[in-house]
Amino acid sequence: MTLVLFSILIAVVGSSALAPAQDSVSLAVMDEVVVEGYVRSTAKFEISKETGRAWVEADVENGSIGDDYESYTFRAEVPNLSYDTQTQEIVYSHEGFRVICAKVTQSRFLFTRQTKIRGTGNCRLLARFERKRDDSGFEYQTNKHLIVELKITR
Repeated sequence: MTLVLFSILIAVVGSSALAPAQDSVSLAVMDEVVVEGYVRSTAKFEISKETGRAWVEADVENGSIGDDYESYTFRAEVPNLSYDTQTQEIVYSHEGFRVICAKVTQSRFLFTRQTKIRGTGNCRLLARFERKRDDSGFEYQTNKHLIVELKITR
């Protein structure tokens, strides 16, 4: 019985050792104090075609509907993230590597233009709420924070 378990263990360990390891980097791109009423958060890439800049926007909302609905948008500049106007791609480049995070497409309908940003799967934005103990310089307070991480797979 132990020989069978040992053989299975060797097979599992051996196969995972042969699997290619994905090199990924996780960057905290946003850490904002939010009010208690916010219960949902989302994060996305945004661009400026004129300046070639890209950034991260995070929306928080209270989950209500009608007159009680509240939302707020936070913006954060991400070092090494840019919008390549030639290729129409949002790119993260740092220390010799370049990762395409999203592709930008333009569509026209009648008199309007719409910009769509579609992720490539190489960069994921993860938004979450977290309680943290903050020091104001005079006292400690526990606050609700919006944390957005950028996970980059090379």
